[in-house]
This record gives sequence, C-alpha cells and structure tokens, in this order.
Amino acid sequence: MRIKNISLITNCYLVYDESSKEGFLVDCYNATLCRKVAEEEGVEIKAILVTHGHYDHITGVAALKKLTGAKIYMHKSDIEKIADSTKNFGWLARVNVAPFDVDVVLEGGEVLDLCGMKVSVIHTPGHSEGSVCYVADGAIFCGDLLFRDSYGRYDNYDGSFEKLKKSAESLFALDGNYRVLPGHDRETTLDYERKHNPVLMDI
Repeated sequence: MRIKNISLITNCYLVYDESSKEGFLVDCYNATLCRKVAEEEGVEIKAILVTHGHYDHITGVAALKKLTGAKIYMHKSDIEKIADSTKNFGWLARVNVAPFDVDVVLEGGEVLDLCGMKVSVIHTPGHSEGSVCYVADGAIFCGDLLFRDSYGRYDNYDGSFEKLKKSAESLFALDGNYRVLPGHDRETTLDYERKHNPVLMDI
C-alpha cells in the first residue's frame, strides 16, 4: 500500500495498491488536483472515503465522482451536512458544496475490502457526530479528530468534547503503533500522541 498526501487547504490522501494501480481517496477538497495527482501516479480512483462532512473535506467530492465514477463512503450522521452550509461551515469560507449522493452509508465497525486492501471503519464522534477514522495497513486516517500535539475543534454544530475525548481514547486503546494521518498539518504517530496529546488532560 502506498500513500500520497495531496495537501491544499486539507490533507487529502491517495491510497493505492502498487500492483493493481487501483486506489481510494480519503477526503476531497479540490477534485481537479486530486485527479491530476492520481493520473501522475497512474492510479484509478475507485472510492472516496469521507472522514466527516465539513466543507473543507467534501467540496470536491461531487466533481471527483463525476470525473472518476468512484463510490462515496460516508457515515450516516454527517450526510445531513452535505447540503447545509450552516452545518458544513461552507458559509464561513463562502464555499458552496455541490450536492452528492452517498453510495455506501457507514455506521462504524465495518471492514471494507477496497482495491485489495482491508480498511476498518471506526466511528469517532466529537469533532462532528459522523466523524470516522479509517485504518489500513498500519495507518490511521483520522480526519480532524487528532493532530500532532493537538486535537480538533468541538465548539461547532453537533461537536462534543466529551465524545471527542472518548474517540481519542478508542484510538489510543488500539494495539501497537500506527502512522496517524490527520486532515490538517503534518503526520504523527499513535505512540507519540499517547504520550503528548493534551486531549486526555484538557477539560
């Protein structure tokens, strides 16, 4: 499995099998850029995995689906945000999110078989009610749940610090170390965040 970070406003991750050259994208802000990078890598995008429904993670999803035919995966609790700029925060950036239909509605606990890779879905509410993390081959794509030495906002529509803290604890309880690939800023590791992330100390 290879991971390529397509960073603009948001970290979007192209994840693919090097043999088949089939892969999936985690979040999509700019469809043109994401497809361009995929074409440069020679990768066919088969799926778009959404970590949560805020505009900076979904603005390019509708366009990328039209360009690639990829299936969209998203948690059921964040689907309401797609067409509501007050809930997806598009109004803050004067961005209108093009509507799209979700092909695979997630609840958490699923193990997806995508492009020859097993991807586990963990429901991790707190930053938003429908936030999820995707775990594949030693990497956690955590959206805006955790950042290096920090964690996501919870003072927004359907956010909750109590839920965010419990979600972080559920990741810290996983066995072993993982690469942690957040929606913004640089990557980190689960061992580092277990020791340094303030989410377990803040109230």
